[in-house]
Amino acid sequence: MDWAALGDETIDLLRRYLMIDTTNPPGNEIAGTRFLAEVLAREGIASETIEAAPGRASLQARLAGDGSLGGIVLHHHIDVVYADRRYWTVDPFGGVIAAGYLYGRGAIDMKSTGILHLAAMLALKRAGIPLKRDLVFLATADEEAGSEFGAQFIADHRRDWLAGTEYAISELGAIQPHHDLRAPLASIVISEKTGLPLTLTARSEPGHGSMPWPDTAPHRLIRALNRLLEAERPIRVLPEVQEYFSCLSALWPAAQSAGHDDLAQSLQDPAFRALFLGNRQFAAMVRTTFAVTMLQGSEKINVIPPEASAEIDCRMLAGDDPEEIAGWVRRVVDDEHVEVAISREPKVPNLSPPDTELYKAMADTLRRRVPGAVVAPMILVAFTDNWVFRRCGLHSYGFSPFILEDAELQRLHGNDERISLENLREGVRAYTEMLVDIAGA
Repeated sequence: MDWAALGDETIDLLRRYLMIDTTNPPGNEIAGTRFLAEVLAREGIASETIEAAPGRASLQARLAGDGSLGGIVLHHHIDVVYADRRYWTVDPFGGVIAAGYLYGRGAIDMKSTGILHLAAMLALKRAGIPLKRDLVFLATADEEAGSEFGAQFIADHRRDWLAGTEYAISELGAIQPHHDLRAPLASIVISEKTGLPLTLTARSEPGHGSMPWPDTAPHRLIRALNRLLEAERPIRVLPEVQEYFSCLSALWPAAQSAGHDDLAQSLQDPAFRALFLGNRQFAAMVRTTFAVTMLQGSEKINVIPPEASAEIDCRMLAGDDPEEIAGWVRRVVDDEHVEVAISREPKVPNLSPPDTELYKAMADTLRRRVPGAVVAPMILVAFTDNWVFRRCGLHSYGFSPFILEDAELQRLHGNDERISLENLREGVRAYTEMLVDIAGA
């Protein structure tokens, strides 16, 4: 293959894709599906688009194999989060290339991955490479706002789009060249924490703000939240989390790695526990978390309301029981005048094994991309559409051949999101070669 030409094409495709504003809300993902459909049609690849609601569109295209093995879903979401133009140095939808980087909202999360999928499929079709697995290109709406109009809609109404598939590959995972590590760490996401949205509602009599009493609804709510935030759920170290930290500790200096080879034991030591839980990401990987994100009380400063409520973003690990967690919160709050409710249907966490043929192919790809890299399975503390695909019976992973410094990752959902042109050139080659390895006949 002409890798240089494919790299140039990948950059051009992503530049044009980033110039399509698919900020969610409102989404307008149909503009993205039209662009993708046109590219596919020029190559003789048929696609289908559906709208879960006006403008909330998703697209599917299939490059057929001989059917001897299960297919692979190559998934990305079309929608992107809001970009405040006041804080960007370039137009977030301008397709700006500067100093070796392509800037734009979605450059990492995750239009770049979608274009790698697209370009790799085009390359395989042009080369006439026979396949033993179908490759299903899937671009969905609404991931940034819960997937109701995207992956979940497809799972509920168009399961045929996933017919015959065994695996799904979606977002995140990367190669991170930490300067304090002996070798780069590459991660493949095998699971993610999922949300258990809770609402705490305190009730009491209304009254005048000039004559407060201890048990007003806001006061009850504040005390309930204090009890919840001061309580601690038991720490639980999943085997997959332990494997991640075992890989990571092997790369740290000896003084930093001590204790990470047996987290469950080490976390019983107060000093180790305090240091470990002081890292927000590490702490979230070993316990259920509760974040107070929205508060509501009176509409006037001088009116004590009859109700005050708080929205809690609770995130669960694989194996957690939503009803058990809600019951634990009620016991911790310990106030009959404070209602604890699960406000939306919870997404019960799920997990894909790190020993499948696809996982091994992805790991080999990362080691080729950066020789000497150590590959570790990772449980993401946020969640992705892979949760939906696992519910559909697929082994689903977050994978990326991009080399991303921490400073680049911090631009994700932030200002001046960008991807290097080298990552795009090398990434499309890595993806294409991996698909030949795993799907070629």
